[in-house]
Amino acid sequence: MLLLSAVASGQAGGGLAEAKRALAAREYVRARGLYAAWLVGHPESVDAELGVADADLGLKRYETAELEYRHLVAVKPEMWLAHKNLVVVEAALGRWEEFDRERALLRGARERGAPGISKTESDVIDAFDIASQHWIVREYYVPVGRSLSRYNFERFGSDGRVKAYVSLESAEAARVAMTPGDVVVGGDAAVPVVKDWVLDFYTGAAHGEVRRYPAGEPTYERVRGDVMRWLRRR
Repeated sequence: MLLLSAVASGQAGGGLAEAKRALAAREYVRARGLYAAWLVGHPESVDAELGVADADLGLKRYETAELEYRHLVAVKPEMWLAHKNLVVVEAALGRWEEFDRERALLRGARERGAPGISKTESDVIDAFDIASQHWIVREYYVPVGRSLSRYNFERFGSDGRVKAYVSLESAEAARVAMTPGDVVVGGDAAVPVVKDWVLDFYTGAAHGEVRRYPAGEPTYERVRGDVMRWLRRR
């Protein structure tokens, strides 16, 4: 499970260094204990409270993590790290209305240029396992790369590198840019107009089409279902 945390933001202070290292090492039980112990003496510590929530997310204690993140954003509404991890939590719980609500909140923040959040960064919004394969899903607020990708479903190998991915992207841009196994991720803040979308798969040796969406951008839930059905058939 990938998550955004105080570790990623560099917020954890010296007194929380040990908890920070445990969380970075994915020692979630130990990290949670260290953060919780710190909170006993420092109940005002936002970093420690965020660390507890992140550890619970790593442990897949989704409902507990949700309550903790909700408390954090009630106190600090513009804590984008907590909102982003709430997206992951709601996907894991299958609460798609809440999932879309959190994504809309983040989208609105990007559109108004809120501090601390960028239009060009990617968000991890979901993760799932199929046939012993772990997949991470990234969303790009601004479609990126030569193929103008909106979502990338990424499968990692034991070396930590992406071995295959499925991308929702512009059908026209993908057709023009198509090179076996090569789609460059990058881009600027301009929002391109995409008229029709396609779901394509890419590996180091091959690429191909999963399905098309000529009527406009599909919902994430629909794309997720199509990807999962395709993976199960392979």
